[in-house]
Amino acid sequence: MGNNSTLSYNKQIDGLRFFAVMGVLICHFIHFDNVWFNRLPFGQGVNLFFVISGYLITKILLINKEKIQNGETNRKSVIKIFYLRRFLRIFPIYYITIFYLLIIDFQNTKDIWIWLVTYTTNFYVSIDHHPYIGSFNHLWSLAVEEQFYLIWPFVVLLTPKRHLEKVIIGIILLSLIFKITLYQFIGESVAINALTISCADSLGFGALIAYWSLYRESFLQRINSFRLAIPLSFLPFFYFLIYTRDNNFVVIAGNNFLFSVFAFFVVIKASQMQFTSVFKLMLENKLVVHLGKISYGIYLYHLFMLDFYNQLINIAPEIFNAGCPLKVPILFLFTLAFAQISWIAVESPLMKIKNRFR
Repeated sequence: MGNNSTLSYNKQIDGLRFFAVMGVLICHFIHFDNVWFNRLPFGQGVNLFFVISGYLITKILLINKEKIQNGETNRKSVIKIFYLRRFLRIFPIYYITIFYLLIIDFQNTKDIWIWLVTYTTNFYVSIDHHPYIGSFNHLWSLAVEEQFYLIWPFVVLLTPKRHLEKVIIGIILLSLIFKITLYQFIGESVAINALTISCADSLGFGALIAYWSLYRESFLQRINSFRLAIPLSFLPFFYFLIYTRDNNFVVIAGNNFLFSVFAFFVVIKASQMQFTSVFKLMLENKLVVHLGKISYGIYLYHLFMLDFYNQLINIAPEIFNAGCPLKVPILFLFTLAFAQISWIAVESPLMKIKNRFR
């Protein structure tokens, strides 16, 4: 193992979280009349989140895998503390939100509550005859993450270290093959990009960064020293998805993979704190870092703000309406306000408890 064998706090990773969640908010809150702005990949912030999650979770598990092999702990303790920490970080505000919306009979909560509480909304949206899931539509990605957390510790801890890199690369390729095969059989479908195996390429890219940061640090440094790695990795995505081609196959089955290749190189650089100059200033800005820390709450609450704005229309239709110039600022400000209140009242106190379990 190299010197990068601990998971110390990384401002640039939190900075990336900010840009990932802001991309999602822009995608959902703003409609651009300009065709070129509409083609910008704001919604791909979800896949940037997946790569970051794959990196952080895998590195935690690999560090503990080393401790198990050194006799400092055991597998049972590692798994127990891993799930306890995930529980304290993820479940409280998620279930508070779901049960509150269930109590007030918000939209279609009573129809889909079982999918919500079991973190299986990605399966719901993947079944084509199911009705639209409304303001819960974004929760499919949280379901993917939770399913990943359930499976991945056992893959990492039970796979011999000498085979783990090959397993990670195999999972990335399997995910891509799955999406291509599914497209060939069923054509365009949400399932191609919403099932956990569909997202395993993004998560796998993050896992590969974690593995290399511990066992191939010099190789990671060589990648970082190649300054054109990030712009060159963006070119395939740009060619097929922004400068659009008449190739529906690549657009549907390959878009997330191509963007994840780009995100892979971005996260590599941030994982080593290697962004400099203006990029360093942006990623390490105090406000950006803080909003990156509370990005889970921002993401969880943001789509519900659209319904909140509709309530404002009902209260004061002469001031608020669908075309009101205040709509987008209100959506952003109230999303950030809800997330900040959530952070202060619930998440931050629980983080203190969570951090007792190392």
